[in-house]
Amino acid sequence: MKRLSGKVALAVLCGICLVLVGWCSVVAWGGVRASVHPAEMAVIFGTAVTDQGVPKPALRDRLETGLELWKSRHVQTLMVSGAVETENHQDEAEIMAHWLEAHGVPASDIIVDSRGNNTWLTALHVAEESPNGAIVVSQWFHIMRAEWALRHAGVTAVSGAYPAKFRLPELWYLFREAVALPVYVLTKTPPSRDGA
Repeated sequence: MKRLSGKVALAVLCGICLVLVGWCSVVAWGGVRASVHPAEMAVIFGTAVTDQGVPKPALRDRLETGLELWKSRHVQTLMVSGAVETENHQDEAEIMAHWLEAHGVPASDIIVDSRGNNTWLTALHVAEESPNGAIVVSQWFHIMRAEWALRHAGVTAVSGAYPAKFRLPELWYLFREAVALPVYVLTKTPPSRDGA
């Protein structure tokens, strides 16, 4: 009887693992198949910076991707959205804006959102700008949730772009995204359209 119970438990565990791997594959595929459509705005999602206020590699990759979209005239405006980091008190969005300006983007083409503490808040702030289309710029594993969040917040014509570089730790972030996306779908409520 104990042996049978052990086999059942193992079978259930294997089934859960297969479902999780399958769902991670869906999230990954949703990201890597992203394609860029010309839009008014690219939204560069923030991530970690150093204590000295320098973008870490993942953020630099996002900034380079957004810069290329602007240079190639796929977008007219770059929105940088990030948090003020709790440990080093660095403002991700301001640092991103300074980086873009140092690489030739005029301040008039940059919208700074220092209240983008998470993907959903960034999506709401983008919706407030009412852009004529938006391209989310993040790593491949985050694209599917970022696109979903913008659409759910009311932004139309959303597409995605991601850096071509791959780093092994991104597989862990893929797992996190596989959990975060269903949580978003179940918990995030779009803003009221009637002003109520």
